[in-house]
Order: sequence, then C-alpha cells, then structure tokens
Amino acid sequence: MDASFSNQFDVQAVLEGGTRPVQFGTNVLAGLVEGIDGFRRDLEQQRRSRSLGPAMLGAFLWVDDAELLQRIAEFPSACVVVSKQSRSKYHTERLRKVAESVKDAAGFPAEAFPELEELRFHQGGKAPVLGPGSPQEHVRLPALRALGYRKAGNHLVPILHTKMLLLGELWWHDEDALGGVADVTGCKPHRLWLGSANGTGSSRRSLEFGLWLDDPSLLKAAQRFLVEVLAQSEDLDPDSDDLTPDLVVPDYDDEAMWEAMAALADYDADEHDSEDDS
Repeated sequence: MDASFSNQFDVQAVLEGGTRPVQFGTNVLAGLVEGIDGFRRDLEQQRRSRSLGPAMLGAFLWVDDAELLQRIAEFPSACVVVSKQSRSKYHTERLRKVAESVKDAAGFPAEAFPELEELRFHQGGKAPVLGPGSPQEHVRLPALRALGYRKAGNHLVPILHTKMLLLGELWWHDEDALGGVADVTGCKPHRLWLGSANGTGSSRRSLEFGLWLDDPSLLKAAQRFLVEVLAQSEDLDPDSDDLTPDLVVPDYDDEAMWEAMAALADYDADEHDSEDDS
C-alpha cells in the first residue's frame, strides 16, 4: 500500500512583517527549494559591487531529495553537512548516489569566515607544517560534508539532527580590519530556513513544517553555529567512526620563519645603507 497524507493537512501563514509563508503539512521542501531559487534570482539580478554572489550553508540529518541536491550542486558557493552515515550496504549505496549528484559542485571557500581561514586539511592525520616558502592555500570545502559519530550495531550515538539552511552573500574588500591592503572575503547572512523535515525525498510525503526567517540576531547565531559545524566536519564518507575533523590548525616552522624575517631585515638594512651612500 502506498500510504500518504492528503493536502487537507496543508496550512500556510505569513509572519507579521514577513513575505514568505510558514508551511505546515506535506511537501514543505517545496517551500525550501522555492526560497533558494528566489533568493538566488533576486541577488544575482541586483549586481552589487564587491559581491561574490550567493552562498549557502546547511545542516541536516540526511539529504537525498533530488531537487534540493540539484540546488546545492548548482549553487555558486555551498556546503551542507549531514550526520555521519553507517557503512552498511544500504547506507553505502545511497551515499554513493548522493555523492555522485554533487561531484561537480563548486563547494565553499573557507576563507569567508575568520574561524576557518587558518585551517588546513590534515595530511595523513597530522597537521601540515608551514614555512615561509609554503604556497598560499585557499581551502574550498566540498558541497557535502559529514559530522559526528558512526553508529555501530545497537549502540546509540549523538547525531547531527538539525534541519536548517542559511542563505547569504559572499563579499570582498581590498582592506583588512586594520586598514592595511589585503584581499579579504566575508559572508553576510540574509535568510534562514528552519523546519522539521530532513532534506529527503520521503519527507515530502510526511506531515512537517518549514519557515523562512530573517531576524538579524537569529541569522548571526545560526551562522556561528553552522561555521562551527563546518570546522568540526569531515569528508562525506570518512574512515573515522568518531568525531575527527579533517580541518586542523597547521604547525608553523618557527625557526624557518625567524630566519626569513632576519634575512628580510638584513636586506632592508642593506638597501637603506645603499641609499645613504648615494
């Protein structure tokens, strides 16, 4: 039997001062997808200076809805984190299908958040060692990541159980916070979706709720939470069963750094002396 709920359960309301409906009932993911499309369309039509385009962050227990995955894959900058999946045959196969759907996605630039800017992917489980000659690295997070603990047998583990998606705008500036010349990237949150529905196709048939919010304090808090989720996340199908972030603070070769600084100081001194002699 193909069980389903009728649309008699479907109810919509608009919050005071809001422009997007709160949805109760079936197929609330339709409102999420419509909101993503509308936000991207509106932002791209504005063509604002210093804008690097729309950005998306999200956290769900699981995502496999075809339309939502398509939006994630096609978004200019997006990273959505899901709870770490089991290695059972069933979960491995569905993970493969989801990974395939976003394999060409652009991902998300870690440098957009100061909390992530210094982090690097570990190398063989160890923090990379950086010195004065190390190339500048711009870490770009894949569109889908995992977080948490892998369930083994009947042993219960804490999971990422949120259902949220934050839309914002990446921007750039040529000055840092101290007024120095620098290439700075940031992210401003604009709109937050919260709901009871996972990002799954099956959730469209269930009775759920979903709503868009734009309260400034809520947007900032949601972004702080999601940035921490990103910082603690891992590859979509990591080998680790525990919370083992693959983003780490690098080790710095202090001795090499000091030698490079000393050599630069000596060079500047020699240049100054040459100017005085002339």
